[in-house]
Amino acid sequence: MFGIFVFSVLVWLNQKSLEWSGGPIQGWKTGLIFLVGGAVTGAATGKALDFYCWRIEQRLIRLERERVEQETQERKRLLKERIEKEKLAQERLEAEMAERKRIQREAAQEQERLWYEKHGQDYADYADYEDEEE
Repeated sequence: MFGIFVFSVLVWLNQKSLEWSGGPIQGWKTGLIFLVGGAVTGAATGKALDFYCWRIEQRLIRLERERVEQETQERKRLLKERIEKEKLAQERLEAEMAERKRIQREAAQEQERLWYEKHGQDYADYADYEDEEE
């Protein structure tokens, strides 16, 4: 479209000097006008496409960088969540183990107290012994 416009303007401006008929040597002005018009049109179109493609390329590069950054942040977030979950699971496991030990210790103390009661030893002595350990 732009090429047709440029050609029409060049022909209109040089209408009086153009030679439409005659031999190949006499029509050099017309050939020169066509050559210059084609070169100008081609150069303008090429430069416009080059600029347009450069802008699109820069936009695609920016979008790719943003996508990679978002994926990196998402991976970091997921890793952090997984570590937190593992940490909470470990804390729960440790709390359960501590509770089991406490229950076992209380059961052992109760068995020991019952043994002392059964064998005639005074529980008060056992209670004093327990206080000394703590």
